[in-house]
Amino acid sequence: MSSLSMRNAGLAARLPTERVRTLQEVALMMVDGTEVHGMLHRAQGTRTLDFLNRQSEAFVALTGVTMYRGEETEMVPFIAINKAHILRVLEAEDDA
Repeated sequence: MSSLSMRNAGLAARLPTERVRTLQEVALMMVDGTEVHGMLHRAQGTRTLDFLNRQSEAFVALTGVTMYRGEETEMVPFIAINKAHILRVLEAEDDA
């Protein structure tokens, strides 16, 4: 094995295999009037506002989603939403 291969193998062993995410229950009001409720997946250690303002990620991921459009309700297990289409964010209160 070459020294470059050994260095790459050592680097791979030091890098985390998964990004740790924090879940936050939110309600999003979209520009088209749709209201989206679900669990927001954000980087661990970041506030929701900081995560939404980060320019490096254009989309947010939500799971366990319920969408309300007028009288229509739709439930989906996952949705990725472009941040540019979000008008308002409401965080659920902690039970603590």
